Amino acid sequence: MIQKREKVKCPVCGLKFIPESFHFEKTSFDQKESKGELIEFPNGKHQIELKPFTSFRGSFVTYCPECKYLIKFAAEIGQKEIVEDPSRIKKLGGIKKLGGIKEFGKIYKYQYEPLEKPYMDYSDYFLETVDKINLSIKEALDEVDLAQWGTSYNQWKENKSIDSFKFVIHFFSSLIIYLDSQVDESDTKTVIQKIEELNLSKNLEVVLKKVGDLRNKISHEVYELSEEEEELVENAFTHFMRYLILNQLIPLNLNKIKIEKDYDFIDMDKINYEILRFLHLYLGNLFHIKNFYQKFLTPLFMTLKLEYENYNP
Repeated sequence: MIQKREKVKCPVCGLKFIPESFHFEKTSFDQKESKGELIEFPNGKHQIELKPFTSFRGSFVTYCPECKYLIKFAAEIGQKEIVEDPSRIKKLGGIKKLGGIKEFGKIYKYQYEPLEKPYMDYSDYFLETVDKINLSIKEALDEVDLAQWGTSYNQWKENKSIDSFKFVIHFFSSLIIYLDSQVDESDTKTVIQKIEELNLSKNLEVVLKKVGDLRNKISHEVYELSEEEEELVENAFTHFMRYLILNQLIPLNLNKIKIEKDYDFIDMDKINYEILRFLHLYLGNLFHIKNFYQKFLTPLFMTLKLEYENYNP
């Protein structure tokens, strides 16, 4: 049974509403039997006993926000089916458990099928909305394969066998591949010209050119990076990653998410919080940057104009 994307109508007051939630209620009851006339005769008696064709156990319960009437829907419906092998009826303590129903010379048993909630409730609409937003974010970021950028950076920072010059060469080689994919007629232009055509911020453009100069030194001579040069490389990397991310996310207008008219009961502050949380977890797993939240994520939130003051990482 598929959950309905519509409002529940209260059978008492007629209000149509989105259920706040459904609660599962276990149901325990004795099956009501239909009985025929009891006919007695010498040394015996006869009476027809007939069980219903269907039964139920468990129910989904919600309530009308106007009149508070409880509304219930079946959670499991049992259909009466013939037991092909009566010997398989479960036994308890050597005695046959009342699991089989004998009617008209045959043994039946109820076969129960669990059901979905009959209607979508608040949590369903909320999760559906957030999942669509998070999926659009992930698909946008996957286009620039952030994982491969992050892997080389994390190895540099966490694996002592990876020298700084190896990371510089790998980082700049990946940068050139990206530039070639973004710049027209890239084979006729220098790396410097390609960088300039990206319309980067002046600060990022300068540091990337400096990393290029550093890469050239490393390629032609034995060279040990100084502490200041390592800081330069890390600064170039983190700023360029932020550039890639913003390039993908700004078109999504995450600060101006529009909720469909029928979903206007959803709390936008909670939507915003979940966007922040998703970006925090997703990007944090990709880039193991020191002081990640303050150094990398907060400037990102600011540029995206996402309200993060009430976000608790």
